Amino acid sequence: MCLHPCSSFPGKIWLTLTILLRLLVIFFAAYPLYQDEQQRFSCHSLQLGCATRCYDMFAPISHFRFWLIQTASVLLPYILFCVYVFHNVARKLLKAHSLPYRRYKEIKATSGHKISKKSSKGVAESRVLCEANKMDIPNFSRAYMVQLLLRILVEACFGVGHYYLFGFFIPRYFICNASPCPHNIDCYVSRPTEKTILIFFIWGLSGISFLLSLIDLTFAFRSNNIRKHRNKLLLEGLEVEERYSPVQQRGDKSTLGEDAKAF
Repeated sequence: MCLHPCSSFPGKIWLTLTILLRLLVIFFAAYPLYQDEQQRFSCHSLQLGCATRCYDMFAPISHFRFWLIQTASVLLPYILFCVYVFHNVARKLLKAHSLPYRRYKEIKATSGHKISKKSSKGVAESRVLCEANKMDIPNFSRAYMVQLLLRILVEACFGVGHYYLFGFFIPRYFICNASPCPHNIDCYVSRPTEKTILIFFIWGLSGISFLLSLIDLTFAFRSNNIRKHRNKLLLEGLEVEERYSPVQQRGDKSTLGEDAKAF
């Protein structure tokens, strides 16, 4: 998976929690529990189609399918971010290995070496140039924050949908009065206590995922601001070096001229 340097420690915990724990619980706990849900949903009626209609009212969508769609939707922004990173890195590598770009870098390095020789502060200037070249590295912090915002939005939307569709508890029985049932029919749900415990567990995982995403977004905003401030100081230092180097060279020349005249 794509573990970008922009990702903080909460982001890595979120990835482990989502891939390992969440998917394992859905496939190895929820799937066996809901595999025979409709067959075990029994109603006190022999009317043809009554039990099927009541089960459709009780569960408009299966819990298992809903959780699977939720997990895939939460992972989708991160997968798109990884594709974006891989695409840009591959394009940078192809560009770096192309002949015109290598010639350009060689000419740039040679000119920078000559400038550093002429200046009186060659060591400091070469260090600034080296730090400035580091800014050519692709910065994916904005894309990472966008996918975090999308992930938080998706998690919140599915949480609201889960509450309005299923609530927090699975009832032991369900009263149905839909057609073609002749009157109010009592329908019984299989293993309601186990399903309620599983729902609470999924709710807990979703809440932890939402909280980790918020913490990761806070870390990403702070790291982005620190990076911008550092790059700004670096550019200001580079401008100061370029501004005062010719003045200092002229001062050195005038000092040498005065020493020669005095001699």
